[in-house]
Amino acid sequence: MPSSTFTASKLNSTTFLLIEDEVYDEYPHIYIKLHPTANVCIITDTGCDEPSEKKKLDRYIHLREYLESCPLPCNNNSPLNPGGKRTYLIICTHCHYDHIGGVAQFLRGGQTSILASGYGRDFIESNLPKHSYFDDIGKPTPYFSVTHWAESFERLRWPLPMPGQPKGGEGERVDLGVTVIATPGHTPDELAWYDEGEMHLYVGDSFYEEGEQGMPIIWGPGQGDLVEWAYSMGKLLQFVKSKNAEAVAKAEETGDGEWTVVAKRVKVGCGHQTPAADGEELLEKLAKGWWQLVKGELPVYKETKVAGEAMTWWRKKDGGPHSLSFQAPVRIVDDARAFFAGAERRGFTG
Repeated sequence: MPSSTFTASKLNSTTFLLIEDEVYDEYPHIYIKLHPTANVCIITDTGCDEPSEKKKLDRYIHLREYLESCPLPCNNNSPLNPGGKRTYLIICTHCHYDHIGGVAQFLRGGQTSILASGYGRDFIESNLPKHSYFDDIGKPTPYFSVTHWAESFERLRWPLPMPGQPKGGEGERVDLGVTVIATPGHTPDELAWYDEGEMHLYVGDSFYEEGEQGMPIIWGPGQGDLVEWAYSMGKLLQFVKSKNAEAVAKAEETGDGEWTVVAKRVKVGCGHQTPAADGEELLEKLAKGWWQLVKGELPVYKETKVAGEAMTWWRKKDGGPHSLSFQAPVRIVDDARAFFAGAERRGFTG
């Protein structure tokens, strides 16, 4: 197999996980869905497009060439999108550099749709070099136009309407079985999307387990809102619970009294670790860890300053690959503690 910046594995029947070996040690997880009924390749984020030192001379270091030309054992020794026969839909979970670094290579040919959260449109359009942290890493910000600003809980149909085109004519479009959910908090433009057919939820950087690299859930300097994030995560938990309940009800209808059909459960795929965890269990664990942070029950693991702002990493001493930890500006944690302390005084207990 030719050398490459990316490591590929099959995640489910239509989706592949790519992990990029890049210079910033972000370990971005890129999810590639080959849609079964529409001629489209759905890409969740495009990584850094900056190989690590040991990977700079590899044959495939750019995502588009890798998808169109690199044979993969996990795909019957064929590229995921041979010759670019499928058009591309790039779903940007948010605009940080390690998620949009490879977007420019998909602009040639004019057949790529780029989707981002309509809720966070101003955050993306107002000062992308700053908000993406490209200014901080000293790299030029890729220039691109979002072709579809998704509404929260929008069900996608393909092809997506182009800018200025009315959203009517749904009967002429293919239902992708994809629902987009606005999840602001990590950034204002953070989004998640749900694959109905695979029962897989992709959440970007909203959360993930530490993994082998010991990565905390991070809110960057000058950004983030932990109160907004908490409500977004509560929304995702209720969404996942409802999908699991629907699956149980469907399984019970399918059973014939002698055979029990085991219902599928929603899995969650995250932006840096945790590609296929049980969604409800992880979100429940996240809610518990979040309240421990707010109540001051998580010990401080490390304190530092980033871009002049005080940052703290809260982590249990007995943590491991499946544990959760939090790193954020002290300011936004203090704001969240003050908010929820006031909410408790008003009778809200979480």
